[in-house]
Amino acid sequence: MPFAHNLPQVLGEINATRNEIAVESKTRPATLLDMHNGTTKRLELGTMERILDAINAKAAKEGVNKTYTLNDLFTYQLNDK
Repeated sequence: MPFAHNLPQVLGEINATRNEIAVESKTRPATLLDMHNGTTKRLELGTMERILDAINAKAAKEGVNKTYTLNDLFTYQLNDK
């Protein structure tokens, strides 16, 4: 898969659970589970915006001085053939 899914690391940095972010972003818990497990196949930009807003709100609440973006959640990895 050409994308690395970094949600577990991000959740650890902000001391959050998948369920907490799902509730705050009004996103299906299964969507966050797929992101966590690296099995995400498709995401709407509106969904990602809500997830990132929830992550950044939690980060601010925890005193994490960072703004998370798509690049923090997904990293493109070139496949060597």
